[in-house]
Amino acid sequence: MPHRGRWKLVDRIVERGDGFVVTEYHFDESVADGHFPGRPVVPGVLLAEALAQAMLCMHIEGDIQGTPMLVGMDRLRFRAPVLPPATVQFRVDFGSLRGRVLMCRGTATLDGKRVCTSTLMGALVNLDDE
Repeated sequence: MPHRGRWKLVDRIVERGDGFVVTEYHFDESVADGHFPGRPVVPGVLLAEALAQAMLCMHIEGDIQGTPMLVGMDRLRFRAPVLPPATVQFRVDFGSLRGRVLMCRGTATLDGKRVCTSTLMGALVNLDDE
């Protein structure tokens, strides 16, 4: 993964199969500092970014050719708040490949309950050529 420091939202790859990957990340209290005072909640944008990074793990594990760079998310829904500390699993399922555009479906779960879902779009690029 090219991400480092506080922007790396994959602690480990939990499972991988034909056309899917499951990653995991532990959110501590520091990610919710000030969001919201008195009731810390993991920002939704971090859940969305963790789904995008899980999609990137499909490339790392060799399921697709090229590096998927996030170009869009459709139908992004936050279904329940994530209160830190919390370990969330992110599953991304391959949907289709049209030209250089990868379509996937992402689901974030906490203790088996869906907390975030989205359709992810990634443009496949070859970072070695740039």
